[in-house]
Amino acid sequence: MLLKVLKIILFVIFDLLVFIFCGLYMMGYDDFYDESQGEYFSLSSMQTQYKVVWIFYNFWIVLNCLFLLYVLFRIFRKSAVK
Repeated sequence: MLLKVLKIILFVIFDLLVFIFCGLYMMGYDDFYDESQGEYFSLSSMQTQYKVVWIFYNFWIVLNCLFLLYVLFRIFRKSAVK
């Protein structure tokens, strides 16, 4: 039981670290944004490195949503069986 709780805590910390990394990295985009390059936060106004981080950030959100749905499904299935 303790090992399971430790795994969950480590997973949450890792997840938060990924969000923190993406947020801090995208602060560079905020600092150097130039209106002449395009609309704010459009891919046309971003350098390649910011595009990669922005796409990864959105992919990470989708993964988190899918994982949450999986966990909710497992909880529902366990409660339905009882």
